[in-house]
Amino acid sequence: MREPIQTKEEYQPKARKTTGTAPVDIAHHETYKRLIEQALLDVRAHVPGSWCAPRQILPQPHRTGRDAADSNDIEKDLEHQFREWAATDGGTVDETPFDFNSMMASLGAPEVQPATTTSQASRWNMSTSTRSDADSQRTLSTDWSSAFHNASPQSLDLTITRATPLPSQSTQAYHFTIPPRSSFFLGDCDHPDSFRRSFRSLTLTHNLPRHFDLILLDPPWPNRSAKRKGAYEQIGGMPYLKKMLLKMDIDNYLEHNALVGVWITNKPALREHVLGAGGLFETWNVGLVEEWVWVKTTTAGECMFDIDDAMRKPYEILLLGRASPNSWTSVQHVDRPRRRVVAAVPDMHSRKPCLKELLERYMPDPRDYCALEVFARYCVAGWTAWGNEVLKYNSDIYWTKTEEV
Repeated sequence: MREPIQTKEEYQPKARKTTGTAPVDIAHHETYKRLIEQALLDVRAHVPGSWCAPRQILPQPHRTGRDAADSNDIEKDLEHQFREWAATDGGTVDETPFDFNSMMASLGAPEVQPATTTSQASRWNMSTSTRSDADSQRTLSTDWSSAFHNASPQSLDLTITRATPLPSQSTQAYHFTIPPRSSFFLGDCDHPDSFRRSFRSLTLTHNLPRHFDLILLDPPWPNRSAKRKGAYEQIGGMPYLKKMLLKMDIDNYLEHNALVGVWITNKPALREHVLGAGGLFETWNVGLVEEWVWVKTTTAGECMFDIDDAMRKPYEILLLGRASPNSWTSVQHVDRPRRRVVAAVPDMHSRKPCLKELLERYMPDPRDYCALEVFARYCVAGWTAWGNEVLKYNSDIYWTKTEEV
């Protein structure tokens, strides 16, 4: 992105049902604005060129009519496969009918009908390979499993194929790169019981820790664009999402003094859901210690949007908190949390910058710690990832070979 995005002048927000509800956090905006403007000046003084490394842009063929609507077929197919793979494990499928309305009702959402239904998921195989040198390759094939750990100190090539291709389809393979020492759990975050079972099994098999020094969450907060709606249905709005987050029992996975990070947008209500009375941090016994401001910039170092735009801000906030040092101490938010600015050029829609190197400085031992990312959309070396698009940006459709860049 070379130029800032201009907000359409004719855009007018719809009238709100409740009065006095600001679309952005005006109370904190002036503080963030001063921090961002100073940070951008500091970065410009040290980065004379482009603010990101060269990126390979996928060709976008000109399409009209129905072809234009199908321009994202590859991504849509991948999202469809994630749903099927999440429902298929070890070559077996749970044949118990899924009562969508009952599940939504248990979370307090209004009665709705599922958009799609499938009576049976197909069986899938997975194979992993790693190159120990330039001339030899070792490949291991097994039944597909939605929980996986790469115990190798190097990346694995993961290939997923149908065990028995459907008569109407040709054999298709999906390729992913799994970083070293990483684990993934492909499944809906609104089904924490399924995650708990898979987590116990995988940690037992590979002798992995069951508590984390760092847990990072990027919840799919309800928004107008709803780009992630296909992954996490925003039916029921905020009440449904908050119940889903509370049902995860994140505090059961926290080490003492663990670091917890939650991404929020600029709506005041979201901040209250995390930091307010009865919010996520209070429930998990976590106290706010820092706020990180991710400012989205162009390659020339300008804000992606006008920083004073009334409806759309060029930044998002990561709330960082510390868990209690023991089981009997109740922690509180610090009076003046430390604020930092992270400037990064966005790539894919809503994907946050990878903060691993920055967050490792807060770990007891940066070379030996455990981290979990919830609502993850890609695996990170040494981390555990949970979400129903957990392999998305590890797919080869988003990457080019080194020599092609």
